Amino acid sequence: MSEKNRMNIKQNHILYISLFSCLGVFSFFLLTNYAGFSDTVSDALYSVGTLLFFIIAFNLLGYSTIRLSTWIDNQYSANLHSRWKLISVYTMVMLMFFLLNYGLLVTAKFLVGASRPFVFPHGGWRILIIVWLVELVILGLLLANRSMQHTLKLQKQAAALQEENNTARYTALQNQLNPHFLFNSLNTLISEIRYNPKNAELFTQHLSDVYRYILQCQNQRLATLHNELSFLDSYVFLHQVRLGDCIHVHNYIPEEWKEMKLPPLTLQLLVENVIKHNVIHSGKPMVIELTSIEEPPRLIISNAIRPKKCGGTSGMGLKNLSARYKLLSNQDIVIENESDKFTVKIPLFQ
Repeated sequence: MSEKNRMNIKQNHILYISLFSCLGVFSFFLLTNYAGFSDTVSDALYSVGTLLFFIIAFNLLGYSTIRLSTWIDNQYSANLHSRWKLISVYTMVMLMFFLLNYGLLVTAKFLVGASRPFVFPHGGWRILIIVWLVELVILGLLLANRSMQHTLKLQKQAAALQEENNTARYTALQNQLNPHFLFNSLNTLISEIRYNPKNAELFTQHLSDVYRYILQCQNQRLATLHNELSFLDSYVFLHQVRLGDCIHVHNYIPEEWKEMKLPPLTLQLLVENVIKHNVIHSGKPMVIELTSIEEPPRLIISNAIRPKKCGGTSGMGLKNLSARYKLLSNQDIVIENESDKFTVKIPLFQ
């Protein structure tokens, strides 16, 4: 966490403590002076201990309300079609503040031994309701301000995610449509047409599937694992024809996981990373393993390490993928670079 964020959190804590303490002081003086108590009860209530009791109680309930508001903001999209849940929660909060005022006064009257502690004569109920309404107005303004800040934060994250997705999509297109890939694919196709016409037709179909998928997923934030794996089959086939039967993908993903989601072209980026940085030929075939773990659900891509002598080490593809995941879900990919094995673990979404 940055120093700026720590300062903002500290300032917010100070603001909340000050606000809820002032609310407690306001309620204390108004209720003790104008709730219509007898002189004996008023004198007993009018003490430093009772004032501190009000301040502590309002801070506890206030902070509980802030926590509840944060939870509601985070769950709002999930409860968008069940708004009665949100209304019920806020109604409960309103009742809690009323019961806090009422409970504090009843408790105080019990402590001083007042008769009829549950009754507030001489307009006491009117003052109690007025204090409660003032508290609700102040609390409502505070929660509205927090909701606006949360909305602005989400809008900034959405804008950053859109920008990152645009960059990632452009990078993916650039990787697939760059002259080297296209030149190698067309050369391979020409060779297949000449020496293996039947395979040339299959190669053309897979090449078409690759480009079709790339174009289809340009406006998608997430793709199903099933679609990604289908695309990966076509993509790997092109490399198998070009390099020889020396790239193998061993898929151990359970069938029931196929509807889980991940950013589009994720598997292409990871496989391209393997092909780009490792020595692969018939004498040294490459096996890429796809496995999974359940808690939390993650897809694991691993391969042996056989680095090229003059291979690139920029790692921009993995950095872009990591940035996309952080913006999508505040999660990150896990990269394990061991002496003989390279592993990437990526979160999956329901």
